[in-house]
Amino acid sequence: MKLINAKPSPFGRKVVIALHEKGIPFEMQWDIPWHEDTCVGHWNPLQQLPILIADDGETVYESSYILEWLEVRFPSPALVPQTADARLAMGRFRVLAVGVMDAIVRINFELARPAQQHSGKWLSRHQRKISGGIQEIGRLIDGRQFAVGDSLSHADLEVGSVLGHLDFLIQEIPALAAPLLGGGGWRSLHPCLSQYVAGLEARPSFCKATREMVKIDFQGVVG
Repeated sequence: MKLINAKPSPFGRKVVIALHEKGIPFEMQWDIPWHEDTCVGHWNPLQQLPILIADDGETVYESSYILEWLEVRFPSPALVPQTADARLAMGRFRVLAVGVMDAIVRINFELARPAQQHSGKWLSRHQRKISGGIQEIGRLIDGRQFAVGDSLSHADLEVGSVLGHLDFLIQEIPALAAPLLGGGGWRSLHPCLSQYVAGLEARPSFCKATREMVKIDFQGVVG
């Protein structure tokens, strides 16, 4: 298989983690979908990453759907719980994680505009989404090792990837700490989350899913 991915992407990272957890060999191809020389339009009509190209040429896109596709095609080891209630619980974590990540992206693009055009209300609204989503994630996890049940699931890939991405962004661009989280950091929002994420990041699959900042012409995109 081939995974077309963006180096800093949390969406791509959760797919990489799933591939490693399932022991599926794959080739990585890097791309920047915002740039004119991107290849994503050839493989995905929505022109987004990541994109998984199967051995038979089938293309699979949108990260959460890729996780579902992998679970159907490669069911062992399972990364989805078996009971209906547990699956619904997993879905709730997905909604929260994707919502937090969407707010992060919206803040990034707002900050790419000239400073005099920034909307304080827009930034505050999405900062509230980030903090509210993380607080709810922490409340639901409540000190457990895994988000749902007693084993790794898509819920952990979703949550671990977005919280890890916040760490990555603030490490690479410290000035984003205040716009994203009010300067307090996500660990201050719920006491159990730091230990939870540390446990995930210690797994070999998470360690192998490394990230790297790339230069993206945000002003060219929003200009």
